Amino acid sequence: MSFVSMAMGQYVPVNSFVHSLDPRAKLLLLMAIMIAVFPSGDALSLACCAAAFFGMVKISRLSVGVVLRSCRPVFLLTAFTFVFNVAAGLWDSREVLDGLLALYAGGVAALRLLLLVLFAVLLPLTTAPLELADGMESLLSPLKRVGFPVHEFAMMMSVALRFIPLLMEETDRIVKAQLSRGARLDQGNAVRRMIAFFPVIIPLFVIIFKRADELALAMEARGYRGGEGRTRRRPLVWKKRDTGATIFVMSSVAVFSFVRIFAIERFF
Repeated sequence: MSFVSMAMGQYVPVNSFVHSLDPRAKLLLLMAIMIAVFPSGDALSLACCAAAFFGMVKISRLSVGVVLRSCRPVFLLTAFTFVFNVAAGLWDSREVLDGLLALYAGGVAALRLLLLVLFAVLLPLTTAPLELADGMESLLSPLKRVGFPVHEFAMMMSVALRFIPLLMEETDRIVKAQLSRGARLDQGNAVRRMIAFFPVIIPLFVIIFKRADELALAMEARGYRGGEGRTRRRPLVWKKRDTGATIFVMSSVAVFSFVRIFAIERFF
């Protein structure tokens, strides 16, 4: 039993076109893609979205296996979504056709959720945490006028992304320690497994609070006082390729949405 490979969204440094894009462009493109995927409710539209996902993986020079392993914790949620939608569709159905429609609806809902997660995971996989925080802070900078702590929010998201692989490693270490002491974490029914994981969860929470306290002390010792007056070692620069990628994706999303509304949904 290993949890290290389950680090969701851990940055993979690769020399690709997607990696070289400005983080602000990637954030805008992710929002546009989410807007296109979320209302898709038929198999043909979702198949087009899946093809776009595999194309982006190819351009980013990542293997599909790396992306899928990064999303492994979400597979359980996807399976639950499928079962829940099928069960809801079969609740009052009495005909075979109703059962087939329930299976179709459950598959569409599960695939849509999976595609949303896969597209979202591509962002941290192709963007360093510090760059992602800078891009988020830059896009949210207009909210400073209404008193929203933009820098602190971006810093919090960056720290959370950095802590995910560390917490996975700590979880793996605690699990191995408990197994060496004779703990049976992978035996019995679901209730027994949940109870057996309490010796893992409690020390993990202790480690989380300890790490957070150490990080706070380190930031205070280095004179961190928020975003006022802070500068960046690598300022963000918007280039022509960012403009080209944004125009291309936005245009593709607009065409896809138009075709889906006026063609696919009418005939399928």
